[in-house]
Parts: sequence; structure tokens; C-alpha cells
Amino acid sequence: MYLTRTFINPRRRGATAFLDAPQKVHAAVLQSFPTDPPTKGSDGPRVLWRLDRDDPRRPVLWIVSPDRPDLHHVVDPYGWPAADSPFESREYKTLLDELADGQRWAFRVTLNPARARFDETRGRSVITPVVDPAEQVGWLVERTPKWGFAVPRTEGAGPAVEIRDGRRLRFRRGRGQPPVTLHTAMFQGLLEVTDAERLRQAMTSGVGRARGYGCGLLSLTRVR
Repeated sequence: MYLTRTFINPRRRGATAFLDAPQKVHAAVLQSFPTDPPTKGSDGPRVLWRLDRDDPRRPVLWIVSPDRPDLHHVVDPYGWPAADSPFESREYKTLLDELADGQRWAFRVTLNPARARFDETRGRSVITPVVDPAEQVGWLVERTPKWGFAVPRTEGAGPAVEIRDGRRLRFRRGRGQPPVTLHTAMFQGLLEVTDAERLRQAMTSGVGRARGYGCGLLSLTRVR
């Protein structure tokens, strides 16, 4: 497994449109590999990606993948092709092997918070977005056990997690296709490992819905 990072230059022609079109980013990521990588429907390691926009001058595209990607086709039109390292990949195995129950890590993940509810008019369950920030945090905390971790509580302040970026994305998967609306939230906080093997699986196969559109890539950093 590899973790890859490249920076996008929003001042380049077409870069903003690229960043705002999840289907285009998804296609570009898949084109980074010589053979079709595992994606939807795969229970094992697959290709995941995420855009971090903390610095609007240098959005970051992260990719987790079984194989090392070649991102020149992204860097040349949208990034910094003249940089010493226009994109960087490092092996993920060292971090994955280090995970153990009881550890605490800082985490970040973009998710598509949604719940299934029964629609009596349609006679079936429908997926509805969770858009209230407090409800989104509760939604996340409910689901973390199956992903191998828990979000500890801070004294007097609730779960140790915050929402850094919330977006409503609307796009078409292709010409003639109906529009897709996606509500996303970027969660950042502290986690405690409760099942290291489940956490490894979550980090290599992704968590939640809409993994093809920039959701589900769970990344960890050491607690400072």
C-alpha cells in the first residue's frame, strides 16, 4: 500500500473546475495506474482519495492505493510540474504495522453522513443526509467501533472531534446522467485504537459511503 500526496495550484487554468468536480478527480486518480485498480465492490485494499483545502492556495490531493500512482497527468495541468517533487509516495505498511490496541492518534477523514429511513410513500428505505454539525458528530461516534477505534471524550466538551469543512456537492456522473447531490463533512480529532486489525482494514479499504468521490480515506498522524 502507498500513501501519495500532490498539491494543486488553483491559479492554473481549469484547476478550480477540477477541484469542484468529484467525478473528474475520481477519473484522474484511476488513470494514475496502468491496470484497473480495485474500487467499488472490493472488500480488500482499494484506491481512496481525499482533497484537503486547509490552505486555499495549495489544496492537497491524497491517495491511498495498493500500487504506486503516476500523477504527471494531474500535476502537468493543475499542479506544480517544476517542483523538485511534484508528487510524493511513501509505503503505508510501516504505519499500518505499528497500529496496536490502546494507542491514540490524531485522525482526519471526509465522510458522507447519511441515514436510511423508511419512506411510506415509496414503500422502501431511502438515504437522507445528516447536515446538522452536532448530529454529524453523533453519527460518526456511533460508527467508529466497527472501524476499530473510539473517539475519546474531552472533559466538559464532548467527543474529541471537530468538523473542519462541510460541503454540498452537486455534479453529474456523465453526460445525460441525472445530477448527484452529496453532503460531506471533514472530521478531525483524536481516536483510540480498540481493534487494530479493523482499523487497518478501514485505512486500506475506506469507511462509509461515496468512497469514489473523495470520502472514506482515514489518515492518522502522531499526537503532538
